[in-house]
Amino acid sequence: MGTNPDWDILLHKLSGLRELPKRTRWLIVSLILALALGLSYVVLRFSTGLEWFEQYGTLGAFLIALITNATILFPVPGFAIVWAIAASTPHWALVALAAGVGGGLGEFTAYLAGRWGSVLIDPDKSTWYRRAEAWMGRYGSLTVFIFSFTWLPFDLAGIAAGALRFPFWRFLLWTVVGRLLRYLIECYLAHLGWELWGG
Repeated sequence: MGTNPDWDILLHKLSGLRELPKRTRWLIVSLILALALGLSYVVLRFSTGLEWFEQYGTLGAFLIALITNATILFPVPGFAIVWAIAASTPHWALVALAAGVGGGLGEFTAYLAGRWGSVLIDPDKSTWYRRAEAWMGRYGSLTVFIFSFTWLPFDLAGIAAGALRFPFWRFLLWTVVGRLLRYLIECYLAHLGWELWGG
């Protein structure tokens, strides 16, 4: 399969971000995170209660996590909606379970991109990709779990796993486990936070 020229152009433009000073890159990442957290707070605080989110329930959390985690390299902040759903119900653990499974399954796109898709990342230019590939080659399942559980750029590990022909079932298993544990913590904190300060 040939490379997609649109991807090539877009990634070429994004590669310029790597040339920015490290402090500037950290500032950009910090601003994005602050905006995401601020948006989450505004959505939770100024929506007409949380009844609006209750209609989505666990199925909504599953679909939102599935769709937003299926994007490659450009994460869509669906976690804010998942947090809002968890905050709106006493069944936050079910929401976390649904989001963890949906989010884990959604990451299969990164694996397929590495295994059969176009080359999205130039290994010579991406330090993070080189690290992810080295860790995948050495630690395999642990790397998938850590990237899935934390806020590290998971798509890089997914692409590396696919490129290295890491077994798909193990990739999926550890991705779901990592996402599930992360969503359990996040959904509990969202629910607890709303109970303490917003409810």
